[in-house]
Amino acid sequence: MSDPTGAPAPPARSRRGLRRLASQAVEDAQLAHPRTVLVSLGLLCALILGGALIPVPYVIEQPGPAIDVLGEYRDEQIVQIDGVETYPTDGSLMMTTVSVDGGPGYVVTPVDVVVSWFDRSRAVMPRELMFPPDQTREQATLDNAVQMSTSQQGAVAVALEELGIEYEPVVMIAGVQQGAPADGHLEPGDVLLEIDGETAADLPGFQALVRGAEEGRALPITVRRDDQEVALEVPTEIVDGTPRLGVVLSEGYDFPMDVEIAVGDIGGPSAGMIFSLSVYDELTPGALTGGRAIAGTGTISPDGTVGSIGGIRQKMVGARDADAEFFLAPRDNCDQVLGYEPDGLEVVAVGSFDEALRATETIAATGGVDGLPTCEDQ
Repeated sequence: MSDPTGAPAPPARSRRGLRRLASQAVEDAQLAHPRTVLVSLGLLCALILGGALIPVPYVIEQPGPAIDVLGEYRDEQIVQIDGVETYPTDGSLMMTTVSVDGGPGYVVTPVDVVVSWFDRSRAVMPRELMFPPDQTREQATLDNAVQMSTSQQGAVAVALEELGIEYEPVVMIAGVQQGAPADGHLEPGDVLLEIDGETAADLPGFQALVRGAEEGRALPITVRRDDQEVALEVPTEIVDGTPRLGVVLSEGYDFPMDVEIAVGDIGGPSAGMIFSLSVYDELTPGALTGGRAIAGTGTISPDGTVGSIGGIRQKMVGARDADAEFFLAPRDNCDQVLGYEPDGLEVVAVGSFDEALRATETIAATGGVDGLPTCEDQ
């Protein structure tokens, strides 16, 4: 007998042996297959899980709290003015904030990014657009604190300028780097009076006095702190061949009254306009808002210009969630505002403190925004 190919057929005993071998092979495969599948699935899950937890170079912006600057934050009155008559007020002037995930020292994963893509209240962007590549968590914290401090100083100055109240320029300590030579000696808010027995008329002058210090020698520094002169011996260190104290100096102002703005560890410059309005409100009779809930954002420059900020969409959502009725937005942010205004929130475009003040007064008087510029007008 031959098979269809013409090859001789194997003997019967050989055929029985082949059947046994084939049967054993099938049984072995049936036993091995589930183990292979389980191992493969385990490896796949491990790869997926590991990939999901790998940090990625992105940051995620999402709405932060909207805080009424006329009220309290963490059981402390936010705006405190002493040494001059102030007036009771009503309504709300809310500073708006953005929570940022993925900054220096913090991790964002692919899962975080994917989830944020499907949430209109969040924004995903490359980390390098917001933070220098080598910036540490401590440096980012210091930068935010310095921006907040200088923003508050400028905001008070703009409000007093509007009211015709005079003040004097000074050079101040805006921030102290953690672990730096000046840490524990100088404090944010100290006003520089003398360095090594000499004074200066401006910021570059005081910076030159620090650079002229002898290597390894502590600098005698006199500051004004809490209305008292304080004499200190502050160590220095050499960085890139130049003596450093480890502080950030900035231009500030000597006001004829004590103004404190306390917002905890919130940083950045974007509350400047709202701070200016709140100080103006406290120093003038009546409620500037007319009892309305008004939120807003925008930097403030010494000439009163309201500047653009980041995270405007998230800030509008935060304002709406805090029951704000109206929102003052920097005119230069209008391209990010259009089409993203939350329902129930009236947005007014402003480009200066005078425009923000006029908008607030109009809202107080009319309860609406008729006649005020919107982003659609820009």
